[in-house]
Amino acid sequence: MREAIIAGKLHEGDRLYPEKLAEELDISVTPAREGLLAVEGEGFVEMVPRKGFVVSPLSSEDIRDIFISQALICGELASRAALKMSDADVEELFAVQAELERAVSEDDYTAYAVANHRFHRMINVAANAPKMVWLLAITLRYTSPSLYTETSGWLEASCTDHHTILDALRQRDAETSRAAMVEHMTHLGDLLAARIAASEGRAGEGDGGDDRVRIPAGASVPATKPA
Repeated sequence: MREAIIAGKLHEGDRLYPEKLAEELDISVTPAREGLLAVEGEGFVEMVPRKGFVVSPLSSEDIRDIFISQALICGELASRAALKMSDADVEELFAVQAELERAVSEDDYTAYAVANHRFHRMINVAANAPKMVWLLAITLRYTSPSLYTETSGWLEASCTDHHTILDALRQRDAETSRAAMVEHMTHLGDLLAARIAASEGRAGEGDGGDDRVRIPAGASVPATKPA
């Protein structure tokens, strides 16, 4: 449900029926309703009297705000990691980046997702700030593995922005590490916001009354989890 909303496959005001969701996903109605209640608690859908579940607003500016929050947290984590990572940790991070870029060059998006997750996770764990990572995980519900291939410029950002972060970490430069990570996350937010803005313009076009939920296939890699 999250992925369908973030990817623009579901739009503000779309009605969601547990029975139709259950049928499409080949599950019973109870877990379908529980899933809707879960995403309602995260602000993706809301209960409207006499209408049931409907998709909540998620604008391009909302996405920018979320990524600004992520950028601030990730920047602090990178700053702390710069002072705590060993030389071996940093060199391993360079190796992970090489795997990431090789995956992109080979159009291996599953391998890319694994490497990207590992890149950020290593930095987050090295910071040794579990509560901050927990807060980050909440904001990461607004991203999705499908964004990697469907958002223009996303893969390229990982191939280029990461190098500035890596260089700062290798130099043990906490402030430059912070600034590089903030710039990277803000860059991703701008890219996704542009995608959401485009989907806002297409909302309602050609729906033809089709009320299927249209949930995309889930990814097998938990790439959005920070730790």
